[in-house]
Amino acid sequence: MVELGEKLSSRYKIIRPIGQGGMANVFLADDLILDRQVAVKLLRFDFQDDQDAIRRFQREAMSASQLLHHNIVEVYDVDEEDGQQYIVMEYVDGTDLKTFIREKSPISLELTVNIMSQILSAIDLAHRSNLIHRDIKPQNILLTKDNKAKITDFGIAVALTDTSITQTNTLLGSVHYLSPEQARGNNATTKSDIYALGVVLYELITGSVPYDGESAVSVALKHFQEPFPKIREQLDYVPQSLENVVLKATAKEPNDRYETVQDMLQDLSTSLSASRMNEPIFVPSSEAEETMVLRPIQPTKQVHNQKIAEEQPGKPEALDDEIYNTYDTVYPVNKTEKSRRWLKTLLAFLVLFLLGAAAVFGYNTFIRYTTIPDVSGMTQDEAINALREENLEIGEITPNWDESTPEGNAINTSPSTGTRVERDSAVDLIVSRGKQQVVVDDYTGESYERIRRLLTDADFIVERRDMWTDDPSLEGVILGQSIPAGTELVPSQSAITLTVGSSASSSNMQDFYNLSLDMVYNFAVGFGLTVEETYAYNDYIPEGQIISQDPEPGTPLTPGDTITVEVSQGPEEAEVQSVTEEVYVEYVPTYAPSDVNENNPLPNNIQVFISDSRNNINEVAEEFEITESQTVRIQLYIPSNAIGQYRVLNNGEVVAESNEVYP
Repeated sequence: MVELGEKLSSRYKIIRPIGQGGMANVFLADDLILDRQVAVKLLRFDFQDDQDAIRRFQREAMSASQLLHHNIVEVYDVDEEDGQQYIVMEYVDGTDLKTFIREKSPISLELTVNIMSQILSAIDLAHRSNLIHRDIKPQNILLTKDNKAKITDFGIAVALTDTSITQTNTLLGSVHYLSPEQARGNNATTKSDIYALGVVLYELITGSVPYDGESAVSVALKHFQEPFPKIREQLDYVPQSLENVVLKATAKEPNDRYETVQDMLQDLSTSLSASRMNEPIFVPSSEAEETMVLRPIQPTKQVHNQKIAEEQPGKPEALDDEIYNTYDTVYPVNKTEKSRRWLKTLLAFLVLFLLGAAAVFGYNTFIRYTTIPDVSGMTQDEAINALREENLEIGEITPNWDESTPEGNAINTSPSTGTRVERDSAVDLIVSRGKQQVVVDDYTGESYERIRRLLTDADFIVERRDMWTDDPSLEGVILGQSIPAGTELVPSQSAITLTVGSSASSSNMQDFYNLSLDMVYNFAVGFGLTVEETYAYNDYIPEGQIISQDPEPGTPLTPGDTITVEVSQGPEEAEVQSVTEEVYVEYVPTYAPSDVNENNPLPNNIQVFISDSRNNINEVAEEFEITESQTVRIQLYIPSNAIGQYRVLNNGEVVAESNEVYP
């Protein structure tokens, strides 16, 4: 099992676990060469000898590495160390879509369409690359803090031309998102992915899965036996056009679904348009066909009861009780006339002996002696309390280095765990000081190669950073170090950077695309170059990383040359604009049931729902009463790259709405 602080291939330093699955665990790690955080997915130890699991793990890496898309988690590296398979992937700082739905539901329809469009765009690329995902579910979709979707886990993806994997009668993927044809045991197709996408869209809108049950089998049966739930029966504010996208994607028959994911994406992109608000509900063509009438099966002609009775075998005759007894006869036993007095005396002696032995055993077991408990891993205070509960005294507390026990926790006792000792005996406690630390020396002026070997042998991670110098005597000499002399630290958990003199007279320009600006400066310092920076917004390159460079990679450089890089500022923030909409609301007189003469009209209750940068369309933005018809002013705050929405209700009935309010 991998440990925190461990280095894979002397490059990826494990920081902490961030996820786990059925056959793999995912860790956050530092890429010590490219100076970035990555996600490392390791095949679990108990699957290391499982060839099927290894093939699936390798297939995930192969499938995902073929797909370059901003909505698919990028695979950087695939390797094996000491028989342990691992994949290095892009680290997504956010949460999975399942957690997002659970915490944020109900989600605005605009955000729902936005997230779903990103997912469809990614799956469309996979299908055009002849790959079926087969495990589409919110748990396999990651969401960044700015709501950018990233699809992961192509572990059971299969090529459309692959015939080496038997799928028949096997349920692949997650049962809540399983297509009817897969639930029946048929092969997965692109239409199966489309069905799962429809279920994910349903869950985004409603906050729940369409089918649930006590077992996986019961849920699978519902996918092809029960009609798909209607969204508008639960949420009447959802336009029919959006529900139709779900209904068409989740049709029971594959032929009734979208032909391609691209078709579904195009339909979804206009689903909130006002021109489609009143379109009829989608009905699959297979359900619209005329139902076939079946003729009932006629019962067979009855056979005469008398004939049946004649054919029945007769009852067996009863047994004669005088010949065959139905019970056993037990004859009385005569008591012996010999005296048994000596036997009673012997039994009494044995009872007294056993009682005495039991008393001695009980005294030694429960009163005089006790067993030293296992305190390893406990904190020092917990270990002391555990020993005192067994009526033991605390002897010496000795600190000691230990590679596996956290600092301050108990390692062992002396005498050791399980030893029988008399109560009130003194027990020594050995407490961990943590992993053994060493003191860093001052290495400036020393030869880099000699110090590198020294530090590497001590289990340090050593990184070299060149600094150009025109003094040949300083070439290969350490000019600086990242960790000050005198610092105490654990070598296996530490990386030290040594700045080394370099007198290289020329170099070639490297490719810095999508790498950090720090790496450009490290390169420039090493070869005596000057860096000029320009900045620009970019939707895909993270802030602080390189968009473009001049000169091109491979161009020869000499000390004193200038290199120019364009650095990303991240996505440009949209400007929020204020928009005012005016809606005329007519007063409708209503009366209390007791006001039979209708003398006192009641006020109308007005509710305004708004979707903009400040409001959620599912929550009341304004509520007030009117006693006469009037114009209502609605203030919306809409980003320049978005569309606003409002809905006005009078006594619970929609009297005005718009899904297309532009800034």
